[in-house]
Amino acid sequence: MWRTLKAVFYKELIDAVRDKRALRLAFLPPVYMVVFFSLGIGFAIHLQKEGQSNIELNVSGHAPELIAWLEENQITIQRHDTDNNDTDLYQAIENGELEFGLSLPVEPQAPGDKEPLPVTLVYNAANQSVHGPLGTVRNLMYQFSSRQAAINVMARGLSPELMAPVRIKETNVASEQQMGGLILAGVPLLLLMSAMMGSMGFAADMTAGERERRSLEPLLINPTSSGLIIAGKWLAAVSLTLTVVALTLLLLSIALTLLPFNQMGFRVDVGALAVLAIFASLIPVAMIAAALQLALGILSRSFKDAQTYMSLLVLLPMIPFFIVMTSPGIYADWQLWVPLLGHQTVLKSLLLGDAAPSWAYTAFWLSALPVVLVALWFAGRQLRRPKVIYG
Repeated sequence: MWRTLKAVFYKELIDAVRDKRALRLAFLPPVYMVVFFSLGIGFAIHLQKEGQSNIELNVSGHAPELIAWLEENQITIQRHDTDNNDTDLYQAIENGELEFGLSLPVEPQAPGDKEPLPVTLVYNAANQSVHGPLGTVRNLMYQFSSRQAAINVMARGLSPELMAPVRIKETNVASEQQMGGLILAGVPLLLLMSAMMGSMGFAADMTAGERERRSLEPLLINPTSSGLIIAGKWLAAVSLTLTVVALTLLLLSIALTLLPFNQMGFRVDVGALAVLAIFASLIPVAMIAAALQLALGILSRSFKDAQTYMSLLVLLPMIPFFIVMTSPGIYADWQLWVPLLGHQTVLKSLLLGDAAPSWAYTAFWLSALPVVLVALWFAGRQLRRPKVIYG
């Protein structure tokens, strides 16, 4: 029994190494995903720096004190008066010539005038790029309004504290590591997709590919059960998937080390123990993926059909990803018993620097075994059917 299992295992590994097409299909996507992830994070860091350092505000009208306040807070003021421009501020923003602007009174207020200063913040909300700098300008205007109100109250001999009967203080107790994990929300999805995709090409070649090459019949002639043959193929597929996952984790660790998260005020430090814990939690996912892929490959008529059907499995990790993203505060222990959903939660905790529950890995294995056994039993049963062998 063990000799047969070992022989099938080695045979499939040798065939996989010889198949350059399957090797490219398995090992190139993790490289692409990590590279695109790194480029996306780097671009986000660049945009944040640019948005914080270079905010240009187009202003029409006059309010010297407000303009001086904005300039003190590193806001670049660009005058847009109708005397020097063909279109007014509203029309220019509506036409897309400007992103947003500030409309002030045509004449500055008199020194003794205590009427509220009419200020209009003009912008096009459909322009997504305007919301970041717009929020900064809006907050500065609120601060200016509060400061002027306090000055007016003090001029009347009253304490400015009367204007704020409730003093609200906010305290963020999250560490830099936990704040850094907020921008890594997509990493668990990347890792789960890597585990689901790792053996896709190999599993298709082990089943539908051998049917096309007519090499499945000589294998079934041997006096051994179809269950052992499927088990050997499954062990080979799991081993290859874990190799792909290990490569993904290695590249991701390098990327997280090199990316300048400190420029965003975050700290991302995924240590060796966290990487090992992530790898351990992905082993059951690789087992489930390999078993399902073999079952789908047995039912496929050709290698291309198998790849088409197996590609649908890549969409499975997206379901728990959207559940966690849309309901981040909803967590229950039963989620750890749901394949992929529990992994999404644990991977997110490990990236945030927290430790996973000690029994989480037991739940992963116990919840994965029924899926694996049913899929392998189904694949082994289909393997002896004449319709499957001879097409």
